[in-house]
Amino acid sequence: MLVDIFLIFFLLFTLVLTATFLVNIFYVVPYVPTRMNVVNHLIGLAELRKGQKVYDLGCGDGRFLFEAEKRAHIKGTGYEVAPLPLILAHLSRWVNDSKVEIRMQSFYKADIKDADVIFCYLLPETMDKLRKKFLSECKKGTRIFSHTFQMKDMKPVKVWEKDPSKKLPSIYLYEIG
Repeated sequence: MLVDIFLIFFLLFTLVLTATFLVNIFYVVPYVPTRMNVVNHLIGLAELRKGQKVYDLGCGDGRFLFEAEKRAHIKGTGYEVAPLPLILAHLSRWVNDSKVEIRMQSFYKADIKDADVIFCYLLPETMDKLRKKFLSECKKGTRIFSHTFQMKDMKPVKVWEKDPSKKLPSIYLYEIG
């Protein structure tokens, strides 16, 4: 009996890992969790206010949104398609008793027109694909924070350079005009 339960758990876990690996390859969006010191730094830079609509595209385990909700009482939505981080995000949502929405949906298909702030930790080619979406769908004044990677053909309004002594990456802020 116990061996059967262990075997079922092992098979499910292997299936989730395999599915996550395949999704990461297909979408070219690997799961790399943002360190909490960077999460806190980003929340400070964003100067989030109560009630703002914040999106995290490729939210992973949701840590940015959960911390932003605790500190600034934002209305958050995260998009994730990889099974393992998605499961972790839903578990964290339950543990944190959070109202943040975690959606299993491609961020390319996400409705982001009401976003006040968008957070991204995505590879340059993914950011470049999203640039058109940002420009066509986001309202004027939407701020987009990109962790580590820039967007081609879009000039950031502010750049916080990498600080190795504090283990902080470069952060790029874009604003829809």
